[in-house]
Amino acid sequence: MKKFIYAIIFLILLIATLIATFKISKNTPKEAPVLKEGQSDIAFFRVRITLPEFSLNDIYSNDKTLSKKDLEGKYSLINFFASWCSTCIAEHEVLLQLKQEQVIDMYGIAWRDGEESARQYLDENGNPFLKVATDTSGMFTKLANIQAIPETWIIDKKGNVVMRFRGNLQEFSINEIKEFLKNNN
Repeated sequence: MKKFIYAIIFLILLIATLIATFKISKNTPKEAPVLKEGQSDIAFFRVRITLPEFSLNDIYSNDKTLSKKDLEGKYSLINFFASWCSTCIAEHEVLLQLKQEQVIDMYGIAWRDGEESARQYLDENGNPFLKVATDTSGMFTKLANIQAIPETWIIDKKGNVVMRFRGNLQEFSINEIKEFLKNNN
């Protein structure tokens, strides 16, 4: 009788584990890298992930925030960076070029960086962003599964993350973004 009870308990646990595994795998976005030759330090993904609701303080104005509402109804770019990040510094010229070419509305989120440090960095090197917020605690970036910076997202008109660039943007990244917008706008 004891063996029968243990077998039933084992069977129930096995079924529960299989159901949980199925649900987790069903809800996990599948990201397939689309890398071009020579793209060793950047990973480019086409994805479809709903951007979580957020509201972060703007580093230039205490009474303003950067939120999901700022991004609605248009294609937008969010760049996660930090003033202390050498790779972020390396990609900064590309962001300034994107701004100059007016390819897309761009927003910045300083990751684990102080407002003053981020503001000083942008004031000295040029600010390509319409709004810049800081995530000093790293809570939003943790929720958004940002594991390292820089990372850049393209957000569609409905608030979905449709492209992710992990690593520093380079000259060819501008062409990827332009091509994507041309085909999807």
